[in-house]
Amino acid sequence: MESALQHMDLNLMQVSFAAALDDGRRTIAIGRIRAKGPWRATGDPAAEADRQTAIDALRREAEDYGADGVVDVRFEVEGCKGGDIGGVRLERVTATGLAVRFAEAA
Repeated sequence: MESALQHMDLNLMQVSFAAALDDGRRTIAIGRIRAKGPWRATGDPAAEADRQTAIDALRREAEDYGADGVVDVRFEVEGCKGGDIGGVRLERVTATGLAVRFAEAA
């Protein structure tokens, strides 16, 4: 009989706003990655949820590169160039970070 753990989709990707993972493990840089949230009206209260959405997208991007974690995560808010749409200014949250792989013991 298979255990319930084998059926769970565990997301063990580590994410840190610091330059290194919180557990202190040595890492090897894979490269900088970026994930963007949806365009929203400036000042929309969903902006905080957009940050989490961008982090989730950043994790998926890192997994595509075989990363074990993402460090040096930063958020930017960018506005829509070219004017308003229907009189509403637009912006979106962008998350960037450095995808890393755990260094193997020698």
